[in-house]
Amino acid sequence: MKKLIKIGFCLAFVFCSASVVAQGQAAAKAQIQAATAEASSAELWKTLSTVEYENVPNRYFPQPVFNKSIKALEGKRVTMKGFIIPLDDTKKQVNFMLSMVPFSHCYFCGGAGPESVVEVKAVMAFEYTAKPVQVSGILKLNATDENHLFYILEDASPVL
Repeated sequence: MKKLIKIGFCLAFVFCSASVVAQGQAAAKAQIQAATAEASSAELWKTLSTVEYENVPNRYFPQPVFNKSIKALEGKRVTMKGFIIPLDDTKKQVNFMLSMVPFSHCYFCGGAGPESVVEVKAVMAFEYTAKPVQVSGILKLNATDENHLFYILEDASPVL
């Protein structure tokens, strides 16, 4: 009987240890995925910043000229990390701007260029926060409509 109890305890220990190891592996995998997403978000912002401009008659702002690297992103689902710049005074935002830099340094405050912001059209409301958020959506390029930003993220949702 003592032998059976010892075997039972050993099996319980093995199963508990395996569970702890699996939880540790899952946490490590989540950290790796988060680091990878952050790195790819930084690369994406870097790519978007390579846009060039040309002056066009009867146009208030210079027109963006998208290079091959940027055009390759058109219509693709991308994930971006940035800061919410609200477009209205509500706590929950469905349409907002995502800035590469914090609000105090954003394009409209004089700290960066128009390539550092993306217009977001979300499928669900984002709660405003001053902390960075991750957003996933379909990237659209806009070179002609001055009423919208150069980059538009459609069907956007938060990445948790």
